[in-house]
This record gives sequence, structure tokens and C-alpha cells, in this order.
Amino acid sequence: MKVKDNLIILFIIFAVFGMLVTVQIRSTVSMQKQSALTLDYNRLKNQLDSRVKEGERYKAQIAELEHKKEDFLKAYPGTNSSNTLKNDLDYLKFISGLTDVTGEGVVITLNDAENPDLESQMNYIIHDYEIYGIINDLRDAGAQAISINDERLIATSEQICAGPTIKINNNRYAVPFEIKAIGDPDKLHSAMKNSDVVSSLIQYKKRVTVESQSNIVIPKFMNDINGLISKLEVAENESKKEQ
Repeated sequence: MKVKDNLIILFIIFAVFGMLVTVQIRSTVSMQKQSALTLDYNRLKNQLDSRVKEGERYKAQIAELEHKKEDFLKAYPGTNSSNTLKNDLDYLKFISGLTDVTGEGVVITLNDAENPDLESQMNYIIHDYEIYGIINDLRDAGAQAISINDERLIATSEQICAGPTIKINNNRYAVPFEIKAIGDPDKLHSAMKNSDVVSSLIQYKKRVTVESQSNIVIPKFMNDINGLISKLEVAENESKKEQ
């Protein structure tokens, strides 16, 4: 009996030891997985924080250069020629989208349809070509300045579909898209009311709102303007070549 009792005790000890080892292994594997997920999260968060800080640094540099430019212009003598030069520069900055503008106009909000049919889901989301169409309708109606999600549109701006997002001036945005347009609010509102693009959006139950506002602020183009013209050169006038 004594030998049998000893065997039972040894069996119980080994069983408990085996359970403890199994729990320890599972705990170690779980901690390793959790540690890996934490490292991935921290790495992505650090990358995002770095990009945000880099963007803020660029914005600060642009603002500093703008201040230096304004100080330089103010240092000119108050002659008619210098005033004319400044007025011409202000006008060029305005039409090229390099200055903030304020005025009356319309604000259009675009969003995907709610609860779309999964089999034809692509018909129920906002696409870049639909935004193109609305922008063209606004320009035809006399819009003087346009932005999408506060990204100022200039001559070289593109709206490119990139999966569930759209790239505007090389920055990605997801729905909802807020389009601001400064101009005659009645003409702009009427253009949206009669727009074939807007009618198509509504047909597929995509959400569209158009609101007239009296004090719309559209920020200036904030990207690197030099990068847009790096591959361009001035072509000489043919008449000058002949001379």
C-alpha cells in the first residue's frame, strides 16, 4: 500500500507540474504576441507623429517666408510704381490661389450612401470623376475660388481616387467631402440644383447637401508650388526669335 500511495502522490505532483508548465508556455506566447502588436502599434504611431510634425514644420516655414515677403514689400518707397507692383502681385496671388480669400458662396457636402447594396457597392460611394463634374459645374457658374476639405484647388490640382480615399494636392481624404466655392451664391446654388452629376448622386442615394453662406473662408494653397513647375521652362516668343 505504501508503494501505491507513493505512486499516486508522484502522479499528482507530475500532473500539477505539467499543468503549470502548459500555463507558463501559453502565457509566454500570449505575452510575445501582445508585445509584437504593441511594437507594431508604437512604430506606426511614431511614423504618424513624425509625419504630422514634419507637416507642421513645413507650414511654419511657409508662414515665415510669407512674413519675410510682406516685410520686403512694405519696405518699398510709397511710389506709384511700387504700389502698382504690389497690386499686381496681390492680384496674381489671388487668381493663382496663393492667398486666403473670404466671401459669399456655397458649401457642398458629399457622402456615400447609407447601407448600400453589397453586390453593387461601387455605385453607392463618391468617386473622383463625380467630384470633377461638380467642380466643373461650379467653375462654369463663375466660382472664383474652390476648396475640397480646405485644400485650395489651383490649375494643377488633381483629385485622384485611391481606394476608399481621394488624393487632393497629394493629401488623402475620406468621406465626407466638403466643397467650398466663393462666387454668386444664387448662380452657384442654381448650378448645383440643375447639375446632372448631383442628380446622378441623388439617384444612387448618395448624400448631397448644398448650403448658401455669406462668410466662407477658403485657405491658400499650402503645398510646395516650386515642385509643380520644376519640369517647366519659359518658351520664347516666336516674333522675338525672328528679330
